[in-house]
Amino acid sequence: PGQSPAPDVPARTGVAADPPPMSDMSDMSDMSDMSHTSDWRLRQLTHGSQDGIYHSHSYYDIPVFDADSRYLVAHRLHFVERPPTPGDTVQIGLIDTAGSGDWTTIGESRAWSWQQGPLAQWIDHPRRVVWNDRQGTGFVARVYDPQSGAITTLPAPVYAVDPAGGYALSLNMARLDAVRPGYGYCGGSDARLHQRRPRQDGVWRMDLQTGECRLVLSLHRAVNLLRRRLPWRQRYSHLRRRYHYWFNHAKISPDGARFTVKLRFRTLHGGWNDRMGVSLTCGTDGNDLRLLAGGTSHVIWLDNQRLYGWQQDGVHWFDDRSGERYGVLAPALTRQNVHIRHLPTRPELFVLDTPYRREIDLLLYDDHRKTHRQLARFAHHRPERGQFRCDLHPCPSPDGRKIVVTSLHDGGRQVYLLSR
Repeated sequence: PGQSPAPDVPARTGVAADPPPMSDMSDMSDMSDMSHTSDWRLRQLTHGSQDGIYHSHSYYDIPVFDADSRYLVAHRLHFVERPPTPGDTVQIGLIDTAGSGDWTTIGESRAWSWQQGPLAQWIDHPRRVVWNDRQGTGFVARVYDPQSGAITTLPAPVYAVDPAGGYALSLNMARLDAVRPGYGYCGGSDARLHQRRPRQDGVWRMDLQTGECRLVLSLHRAVNLLRRRLPWRQRYSHLRRRYHYWFNHAKISPDGARFTVKLRFRTLHGGWNDRMGVSLTCGTDGNDLRLLAGGTSHVIWLDNQRLYGWQQDGVHWFDDRSGERYGVLAPALTRQNVHIRHLPTRPELFVLDTPYRREIDLLLYDDHRKTHRQLARFAHHRPERGQFRCDLHPCPSPDGRKIVVTSLHDGGRQVYLLSR
């Protein structure tokens, strides 16, 4: 309220101005250790670290660019390295990547996390922006119309959006925060920790027009499938240890027919590691639930049948129909966990980072030629691990000509853009 609406999103992509060469970027600190290739230019989109003003985009696997690859949705915050409280607010804004990179505030959120922000993302058909917010002790989604400036509210938080813009998948963000800090939202009243695998909680499908929600995959049903598929020793371990289960990382296939989601488990007061979870796939109508693989991370759809994701020793390919795992993607680069995305216009090209280090490389891998090159190196990433770390979370634009990352390179969280 009281804020000017963002400029109208144009019907077609404008001609992007060339960003300045690295040698002209006098407002960036200590750029000497940041390298880049000649056909990908790098510029810092947001600033303010010296004044305690920080920025980030939400996550690497959601549409943070609009369909024309021009406007980027991000969030602005004012503190670092402490858990959010229910009263901590971030601003939601649009950045015009084709012009000077001006920031336009469109709303705010009190439901966000260090690793995934408020999950601010674009919806197509018609074009809107959605992000999550707090309402009392529950969570909702705000939908912003860039043409009118109007904001409407949906009754549940959004995790992943149908590519056609008809529905979204929603998860229990209070439960996620309780069992995996840094990913869910604090202060919610519906974590349901008294239930280890609730029957009435899980993955919800929400109509983006009416707000109608229905449960398509319960935690109880997912755990039953897992236990049936486990070898008897592991099944006995699940029964003996009395794990709590939760969902994270829901992602919808390009045709909107299926989704993949992580089913994870831990004891409430015990340790946790990447092996304590499996990836499932399911129809977005709730039918045809399948176990894809165990011990996976950062799984994403290549097309309507194939997925790829990290699994202990590399990024593997998976076939959703057969359940087969085959081949390793970029074997020399993915022995450790990575965030990896293919370019939408050239699916043989993959952008990936080298997270959990003080200096993080951004790489481009050509799966046809089996070659890679470094696009940039970002320094000052401390802490390297834990919920306050800053991963690059590289996210390509729909036209494949831009890549956005968030980095601590100038001493605080800021958004950087590579373009060609």
